[in-house]
Amino acid sequence: MTTNTIERHVSSSDADEKRAEPTAPGRETALRAAARRRGLTMRELAVMIGVTPNHLSQIAVGGKRWTAATREKAEAVLGEVPAQGFVERREKVVEGGSSRIRERARELGMSMKDLADRVGVSYGYMVQASRGRRTMGPKVRARVESALQAPAEIAPASIPAVDRHAVFERLNAHGISQNEAARRAGISSGHLSQIVNGQRVPSPGVLKRLHGVLFRRTSSEARVVPAEVEVLVWRKGERRGMVARGAGGPGGDTIRSGGRVPWGAQADQAYRAGYDGRGVLSFESVAVPGCSAMLVRPETMAAA
Repeated sequence: MTTNTIERHVSSSDADEKRAEPTAPGRETALRAAARRRGLTMRELAVMIGVTPNHLSQIAVGGKRWTAATREKAEAVLGEVPAQGFVERREKVVEGGSSRIRERARELGMSMKDLADRVGVSYGYMVQASRGRRTMGPKVRARVESALQAPAEIAPASIPAVDRHAVFERLNAHGISQNEAARRAGISSGHLSQIVNGQRVPSPGVLKRLHGVLFRRTSSEARVVPAEVEVLVWRKGERRGMVARGAGGPGGDTIRSGGRVPWGAQADQAYRAGYDGRGVLSFESVAVPGCSAMLVRPETMAAA
């Protein structure tokens, strides 16, 4: 197989992931699962071991046998070759209600259609993948996690309610009424009242507009020179780290320390610190980026 042929195979792998056949709920071939753990699509694996994607798919389901040569090449790539046939996926299929991917998108003010457009897949594919009814290939999963700024977890999730205390706190900070906030967000006052009272779930678009109205900085919260520093404390398994960046002081130098946050890390703390408009050192904690500053999850409400 020539180099040009290999490049064409690899470059078309994303398109194959988009039009892949739906997988039986909660199941996939053991070979596909092993390839995915290595960050490979079945097409990429086929190119690496010198067979056609269709031939490899037949091997995966038990329709064809491994040859000694192809098995040896597959072992070199995967470490070990799994048994032919299907396995249960570790990801849980979401049978009803909402999924973590959908709710994480909502926290960022994105609908599933918005997320699908960002990732470069169809809306139907994104919905099926979020429920575990389609297997996301490594490249698609990476793009989903990049868009969500979080792991693409296939699991059921509760729809969080709007935190009315956060809403009223921000109304007071801006000195505006609930009616005025609704007008600026482009919704009716009755609509906002239903959202605040938990009688209506805001769409991602409405949530994003409300967040833009309520959580923009007031004049007293505006940062000024000489300094503003953003800090993120993260964890991933046993690993811990911290990233800080911002203006470094009277000299105006930029500071950055801590490197990059690894994919899939969870934020333990996130905050901004700096001098506010009155010349006072201020500290602003941020639990999760995006519209989630307005949300409280049902279990949190029950415990309160």
